[in-house]
Amino acid sequence: MWKRLALTVVAVELGRRSGNPRKGEGSKRSSLTNGSPGQSQGPGLCLSSATPSSSPATATDASSLPSGGVSGVAAVGSGSSGHNVDDAGTGANYPGGQEGANTANATVVEGDEAPSGDEYELDGKRQKRCTSGFWTHLRVAHSVQTGQQQLKVEKDGAQEIKAVVTYRYDEEANLRKFYLAIVMHEYPFNISEHEYFVDFIKSLRPSFPIKSRVTIRKEIMNMFLEEKEKLYAYFKSVPYRLSATMDMWTSNQNKSYMCVTVHWIDENWCVQKRIVNFVHVEGRHTGAKLSETFTELMVKWNIDKKLFALTLGNASANEVAVKDIISDLRANSSASALVCDGLFFHVRCACHILNLVARDGLSVITPTIENIRKLVLAVKGSPLQWEELMKRATECGLDTNKGLSLDVSTRWNSTYLMLRDALYYKNAFMRLKSSDHRRYENITPSPSEWAMAFKLFQCLKKFFDLTELFSGTLYPTANLFYIGFCEIKILLDEWSVSQDNTICTMATSMSRKFEKYWKKSSTTIAVACFLDPRYKKRLIEFYMRKFHGNASHVHVDELVDVIKKLYQFYVHDAPMSSRHKGKSNAPSHMEIDTADLLVDNGDDELESYLYESSGPNGAEMNELDKYMADPPLRLSGQFDVLAWWKNQTDEYPVLSRIAHDLLVVQVSTVASESAFSAGGRVVDPFRSRLEPEIVEALICLKDWIAAGRREKKVGSIVCDLEVIEALVEKLTIEDDDVADSDGEMDAHGSWSAANEHDFYGI
Repeated sequence: MWKRLALTVVAVELGRRSGNPRKGEGSKRSSLTNGSPGQSQGPGLCLSSATPSSSPATATDASSLPSGGVSGVAAVGSGSSGHNVDDAGTGANYPGGQEGANTANATVVEGDEAPSGDEYELDGKRQKRCTSGFWTHLRVAHSVQTGQQQLKVEKDGAQEIKAVVTYRYDEEANLRKFYLAIVMHEYPFNISEHEYFVDFIKSLRPSFPIKSRVTIRKEIMNMFLEEKEKLYAYFKSVPYRLSATMDMWTSNQNKSYMCVTVHWIDENWCVQKRIVNFVHVEGRHTGAKLSETFTELMVKWNIDKKLFALTLGNASANEVAVKDIISDLRANSSASALVCDGLFFHVRCACHILNLVARDGLSVITPTIENIRKLVLAVKGSPLQWEELMKRATECGLDTNKGLSLDVSTRWNSTYLMLRDALYYKNAFMRLKSSDHRRYENITPSPSEWAMAFKLFQCLKKFFDLTELFSGTLYPTANLFYIGFCEIKILLDEWSVSQDNTICTMATSMSRKFEKYWKKSSTTIAVACFLDPRYKKRLIEFYMRKFHGNASHVHVDELVDVIKKLYQFYVHDAPMSSRHKGKSNAPSHMEIDTADLLVDNGDDELESYLYESSGPNGAEMNELDKYMADPPLRLSGQFDVLAWWKNQTDEYPVLSRIAHDLLVVQVSTVASESAFSAGGRVVDPFRSRLEPEIVEALICLKDWIAAGRREKKVGSIVCDLEVIEALVEKLTIEDDDVADSDGEMDAHGSWSAANEHDFYGI
């Protein structure tokens, strides 16, 4: 390309020297300078158009210039190397800085007359002013078009070039990315008015249009409405049921918001969630007000007939609200809108239940850990004492980066973290007391208090781990809820008979609260546990025997009747569109190791009970009977329950539909809480003063864009896995051919795996 460009320049110059300007054109000038006085532009070539009669080759050579050739010519004339071209082909990387770029941009002119400027010296002689014919040709035939393709160099690291691809500058797309950055990183709308930010953007691309905060707000609202329409169309087309979580929060401006999140399992059996509403609720939060608002939102999204369950906190207003919601859905929808007439609709937040139970226990043991709280407060409140503690920690070989946590009376998990950190630095505290006995004599815990703190830490750790597990939103948790709560009940029963009066008193207080919510929450989570092929009915029977003894069969039979009722509902329900199996290798849901949920990390008694033969052996069994008759899968470290059901859709078509709809039911409303910043605020101080409509747009749009990014990453992984599978399949065929030809097989009649490792470079 550069050779052709050089030939063009030479041809044009030869044509200029050999030809004479036509009469009347002497006043039409052109120059490679930008006409700015006092700026030294350096030596350059003045390009003039020769007349067709004097140099017919000139027009031919000029027409062979590539798109963007004007900038290339300007780069030669301005002393640039000519190798650096910006996105629009205007030559931004010049040795002379911005002035050089302006020089290059000045080569494209409007009209027939070239820009005026000083004449250049060429070989010690004053050259004639250029005519405008050549400039007109360049402007018409080789003008720089906005959005033309350029070369984009992608680098891997600092030096190595990864790829060279074509790149088309798209102003509209770049503006959209600018708006997305504001949404995703919570920048203020007036960022476009920040002086140094504007300077930074202009240094990257001077022509980039900086929008006002009013325009930014309007465009973000348009993006929100556009994405909302897409999500509405998607919900309208899905053939399966959805679940929702609802929670109420208050901003630092005392504005109350209802956050509604929808959860579902898509056609590829991947867990999905979207915050669909973040609406301002005025007035008192009565049950009637909450139910009216929620039902109205679901009707607007056209998913009121597709809801399987709604997860709520344990506020008294929510108890009233869910009853009103069920009544409204019954009145406004068909008979099949609610599954089993709403039997599974209301799910209580597991994290809220654990929080209430743990707080009741902490109210009993607070005096026991008072000295630990005073000790942590004394060290954290003095920079000098903190330095002394870290010195003692270094002497003990402890990590000084862990730090200490001070608890808050309203959050039990903060007490757990305080005990955890204090126990970690126990030896450092003891050394600190020895070095400053007078200061720490009365607040350092005694050996018995340290021992009690350790017991309390172990008790609270189970609650903390379960809370973290149930807080997940991108993997199923309903099937884990039952076993986790059963293990909590076992622990509370054990602590209730402890010889330690403090532990016994704490467990008694916690058990009363636990039993209150256990009876209200056991049905839905027990059915979800039944749909886990590792447990089925056997796990439920095992725990019922522990809790109810000889009367356990009554509770098991009641649960089996509920399962049969649910099965018959799906059998007789209007058939929905067939579920797509999707790609069997989509790694978008999490494999869970449930061994950690067990008290003994693997109960031999439970395992032996699970795999005893049971169930009907009759010749005629329906799908449900067959599932219950088959023994549970052997317990393993990692298991993906959704992947298993996806692969069983042919064998269990009805049960797989039930699993598809029920396993996505959330046992926690923490998905709503994730809409807020890490600091725990609903909306940051800058946005808390915004109108509720724009607050909803910002919260929802951020969640939707983040979900889209996750899906793109998963899709990329799936494509990579498909390529690998194709390579493995091809390799297997080739290996079979080679094995048949030269017989290089191992003792078991299989092709050696070492060859496959060599193929992948392992």
